[in-house]
Amino acid sequence: MFSNVISKIQESKNIAILSHVMPDGDNIGSSLALYNVLHAMGKYVKYILDDDVPKIYKFLKGSEKVQKPEKEEKFDLVFVLDCGDRERLGKSAMYLEGATVVVIDHHISNKYFGDINIVNPKASATGELIYNLLVEMDYKLDIKAAECLYTAIVTDTGQFQYSNTTDITHNIAGELIKSGVVVADISNKVYQSNPKGKVLLIKEALESLEFFNNDTITCMALTQEQIKETGSVDSDTENLINFGRDIDSVEVAVFIKEITKEKVKASLRSKNRIDVCKIAAKFGGGGHIRASGCTIYGSVEEAKKLIINAVQQQINGGDK
Repeated sequence: MFSNVISKIQESKNIAILSHVMPDGDNIGSSLALYNVLHAMGKYVKYILDDDVPKIYKFLKGSEKVQKPEKEEKFDLVFVLDCGDRERLGKSAMYLEGATVVVIDHHISNKYFGDINIVNPKASATGELIYNLLVEMDYKLDIKAAECLYTAIVTDTGQFQYSNTTDITHNIAGELIKSGVVVADISNKVYQSNPKGKVLLIKEALESLEFFNNDTITCMALTQEQIKETGSVDSDTENLINFGRDIDSVEVAVFIKEITKEKVKASLRSKNRIDVCKIAAKFGGGGHIRASGCTIYGSVEEAKKLIINAVQQQINGGDK
């Protein structure tokens, strides 16, 4: 599967790794794993990201080396990991020009915008695909690269609870543990080290919780003012949507985060039967069948009405 990619790595002198804005664990973990391995091979490599690495992932090796897209630079080879389209790269998209672009991703909505596209929606995380790449390269993982990959996989599977978790996922996790990953240590750093501000933000989100469609839909919303007042940062909103999804009667949860007064990010999660990727696609977004997102231009209230209406239509069978 990765023979062309391995050849390009061997041929290239200057390599960049890019991923989507508002990074999550899979973004950070898979990218840092590849960064660390290429660096260990003696390659000139940069991991360039529009946004800061969230605090909970700063224990991963190489996180302090992540750079912002602040200057123009040409690369022979550019990896785009865990990102379905070039627009989600933000300013970092400028580094695609003139380079061989390799897209490695697991989003079903991926637009195949690379010269080489390794896209597998059946993979639990992009970290799973990077693991397979390293195996095909016959690269022996050290503990630090293994920690990056384990973090990528454990976060994108919801600690192995989501429907994207397979026997392959568990087998890979087992191999990473054999490489030295201490599960309790990763869990403590990622899930049990919440700053005070994030807990206060959870409180704000829960106070905004609304139910729709006979309690089958929930919606929470946060403004930038609330994020700032609690002493939080944007990345602290990651996974807040799960509080709405995990209620017994709920099939679809919606989380709306204000970016500006006229722009919001909407996240959707479903439990059993609704394809939220189809809903997100109506607003120019995408992702996975059970987890997707989109950007809507309008106020929080305007976005809420649009999204809730689209979800209700899908649940009630009015929009196939």
